[in-house]
Amino acid sequence: MNNDNKFKNLIVDAYNKAKEGNLVGIVYSAVSTYGFRDLVDVNGFVESINSDMLYLKSKLTDIEIDIYKWELEDYKIKSSESTIYVKLKNKMEVALMY
Repeated sequence: MNNDNKFKNLIVDAYNKAKEGNLVGIVYSAVSTYGFRDLVDVNGFVESINSDMLYLKSKLTDIEIDIYKWELEDYKIKSSESTIYVKLKNKMEVALMY
């Protein structure tokens, strides 16, 4: 999967997990900023807006991360732990509970 698709998938997955109420997400593009609560159709959004950064913060642990599209190496969701793990290039993996 190319990095652009991986980044778009992360936005959609994080958005869906944010509905549980413990994850804050803000998507940045060159010209605009969008909070998760402002998005109605996240799938249409990721296809039409060229986002380059995603900010995520766990309300449960106060851990936050700025995820730039070109830095995203991988991510995984462990539903049993209610956690999204994000790995950026040249950085340690970050765990965000939702």
